Amino acid sequence: MTKNNSIGQSRSKDPVAVKIGKRIAQARKMAGFKTAKAFREKLPKWPENRLSWYEAGYSMPHPGHVEIIARTTGTSTCWIMFGLGPIRSGERDLQAVRHQNLVFLYRQTEAEGSEAIAELLLASRLKAAQLADHIDNPFKHIGERLARNIEKASDRPVKWLDEQHIESDGLCGSFPDDLRELMTIYSEMNSKSRQLLIALARTMSEHV
Repeated sequence: MTKNNSIGQSRSKDPVAVKIGKRIAQARKMAGFKTAKAFREKLPKWPENRLSWYEAGYSMPHPGHVEIIARTTGTSTCWIMFGLGPIRSGERDLQAVRHQNLVFLYRQTEAEGSEAIAELLLASRLKAAQLADHIDNPFKHIGERLARNIEKASDRPVKWLDEQHIESDGLCGSFPDDLRELMTIYSEMNSKSRQLLIALARTMSEHV
């Protein structure tokens, strides 16, 4: 028993894997699976701890496993891996996008100090407890009026909160500009176009 605990404690988390793990957990919850155990029953015969380790950020998920998770939850593999593009495979999940952008705005405002946070609360007509609830709970509804108030309070254009932004995801922001551009192009393509792009990339790599 002691041996197993020491192994778990000595294993470190990969910062990139942690971000991916959080999106895997969010995809699972959005699909209606409250626990990793309930979701695992819908997956292939994986080792018992694989999904939990992915969600915790102890293991970097294999691309093939991400594809399985995305297909089972109805989400986009590009979003799970990079936090970019529509969250749903077929449509944009507005609530999740608004939450991600709200967290980004709050972190920016928080860095400016308590006075900036007070101004944001006043302009968006929110109490501190309400804002904290929205930050901590990705499923707490952000309605039209609140979304527009937040945009106005933070000097963002109308509908800014409804759009996916690379700068809202720390992982994507750390990538080179050309890679982020490529991810953006990929995320906006349909399934057939993505397959053509990948085939083209493979052909080019074989002749380099």
